[in-house]
Amino acid sequence: MRTSRRSSGQKETESLLQIALVIVKSSIIAVVVTLICFIIFALVIKLFNLQETIIPAVVQVIRTICIALGGLLAARFSRRKGWLTGALTGLLYIVWAFLISGFFGDDMSMTSVVFSDILLGIVAGTVGGVIGVNLD
Repeated sequence: MRTSRRSSGQKETESLLQIALVIVKSSIIAVVVTLICFIIFALVIKLFNLQETIIPAVVQVIRTICIALGGLLAARFSRRKGWLTGALTGLLYIVWAFLISGFFGDDMSMTSVVFSDILLGIVAGTVGGVIGVNLD
């Protein structure tokens, strides 16, 4: 019986593919958790008749926590370079959010808000990734 040997290039490509899949899955999980939190928040606003002025702040907090959660998950699954997998997960989260908002008719122009969202995604994802890779 013959066993095939894999070259280090094949292992590295396989590993990169696995990490990419982890990043995609983690960012999608973060988006789904965000949408669930938004629905719950909308119900809370409706039930308790809260002021609309709190919406932007709560939305940013929810997004930041969910991005960090996505980075944490990606780092836990990849078990190395948590800062990088977290940052890429956060960046991909922002891409998904941008596409979803564009699908529902929001303006898709590149403004300073989009750039601040990208920065938020990278920073929150990095923090989540650093925490995730160091959890045991």
